[in-house]
Amino acid sequence: MPRTSIKPMLNVRKDTASEYYTLIIQVLRLRKRSVIFTPYRLRPEEFDARRGVAVNRRRTREQSDFIDTVNRYLSRQTVVLHRIVAELERTGRPFGAAEIAAAFRQRDGNRYVSTYFRHRIGVLRSEGKFGTANSLEMTLTAFLRFAAGRLYQFDEIDRGTVEAFRHYLVGEGLKPNTVNFYLCKLRAVYNRSVLDGYAPKGADPFETVCVRIEKTRKLAVDDETLRRVARAELSGDTAIARDLFLLSFYCRGMSFVDMAYLRKSDIRGGAILYRRRKTGQLFTVQVLPDTQAILDRYDDPSTPFALPILLHRNGATPTPAGPCPKRSLDEQRQYEQELYGLYQRNRVYYLGLLRTLSRHMGLENNLSFNMARHTWASRARRKGIAMSIISEGLGHTTEKTTRIYLEEMESRQIDEANKIITDFV
Repeated sequence: MPRTSIKPMLNVRKDTASEYYTLIIQVLRLRKRSVIFTPYRLRPEEFDARRGVAVNRRRTREQSDFIDTVNRYLSRQTVVLHRIVAELERTGRPFGAAEIAAAFRQRDGNRYVSTYFRHRIGVLRSEGKFGTANSLEMTLTAFLRFAAGRLYQFDEIDRGTVEAFRHYLVGEGLKPNTVNFYLCKLRAVYNRSVLDGYAPKGADPFETVCVRIEKTRKLAVDDETLRRVARAELSGDTAIARDLFLLSFYCRGMSFVDMAYLRKSDIRGGAILYRRRKTGQLFTVQVLPDTQAILDRYDDPSTPFALPILLHRNGATPTPAGPCPKRSLDEQRQYEQELYGLYQRNRVYYLGLLRTLSRHMGLENNLSFNMARHTWASRARRKGIAMSIISEGLGHTTEKTTRIYLEEMESRQIDEANKIITDFV
């Protein structure tokens, strides 16, 4: 098997006017040479060519720290290069110095936070996970504003950096839950980069940073409001928005994205069988008479979807997805992206209609599809349904999450009891 030489050295050039030379890593294999440039420049007396390490000649604290940084960098990159050689050798295919350097540059690029973020965004979009990709894109935009032109590597993301990012977001006037959203996404990408070998294993830079979701305004509506909404005489798209709100409630708080992608083939045997796009959980929901009435109302033979959400505003539907030998992978991805764009636009559209309806009816809070989910949970609790059943019905992995939906209702009951207890005058 051909031998590979990996050697740090100075790129000494006679035409260089400066006394400093770029530190490089030379890769030799099959008598071919490739060079990897490092971000460091040294004077000749600061580098031991025989051992391939930087040396401290000035004996100052600052210089000592700099030399240590350079040598740690060389040590890490040399280990990575030897690992790449081993991986390439295991493939059994011939390769040279150029292939080693190319693999290193690709891997080294992903050591930068921004590069790896974009890599993950691309992977998620190729998998059709457009919502998660968009959330990472928003987080990356916020992080790049914070970085102000600095290219952070993952080994520079420590507790101080994370805390500085949090302070920056707070200083931007973002609400606590938005700040926590960005921190959670950054932490998820960081943890994934550790698994992929681009971030160092060891101390968790998020360990001491508070990433806690603040209590949100509770969204459940009372029974009278629910009846008023259900009985309201409406027409056009406003009636569709109301029906989607009610369908979400009838289906145990089905999310808008799951209603959007619900196919007629998912409804059989008197039940709706679907997977939550957020978690991948499989749900089976009995089709109640009110549910069936809404499904029948929007049964359109020209589309595979059960509800009129993934439609252009002119009523046209995209070409249905499905097995088709003439459709390439790129065409399928383009189709999925078009569907997701329609979902995003029409979600905003129908939420706007619900807000208009709420103002017209004089409701205290604007209706939303998440409100239907909270309302189902709160009514179930009032009817004495066990917390474990409510939690399973909502698809929560723990009852702790379910309690977030119910705390306001329980607090209100305590307040009413307090009025009775203290009313002695």
